[in-house]
Amino acid sequence: MADRPAVLDGASGVQVQRAGDADGRDPGERGILIMKDRAVQRIAEAAALQVPGVIPAAQSTSTIGAALGRGYPRVDCDVAGGRVRADVEIVGRWPIPAAHLGAQVRAAVTEQLQRLAGLRVDAVDVTIAKIIRVAAPPRRRVQ
Repeated sequence: MADRPAVLDGASGVQVQRAGDADGRDPGERGILIMKDRAVQRIAEAAALQVPGVIPAAQSTSTIGAALGRGYPRVDCDVAGGRVRADVEIVGRWPIPAAHLGAQVRAAVTEQLQRLAGLRVDAVDVTIAKIIRVAAPPRRRVQ
């Protein structure tokens, strides 16, 4: 079977070059994976939301703000040459200490970008836009 390149889903940034199956090379050495900045941002957003004390967009902004894309966390990633710098802006839950929350978000985002995207993380800058107290749902009473 002759070697022939194949491009799969070029619009999303994933490009795979396939060599003949009988060449004996490790499958990890046969292709190329190109990740778009948006995919890296989504990984960082998901990692930030997994940290206890980070409030998701549904609880941190109004319905109109969330519909307009003004929700939190906000992530901006610069990816170049297998390296990434990320700016993460979050909303925290009261009474978690801000320094502790920022350190946990930084560690979570760094770990996920390294593990899932295979990128070397140069920096993760965390900004806590606001700290809010989330009201507990009203207790129902039997009447």
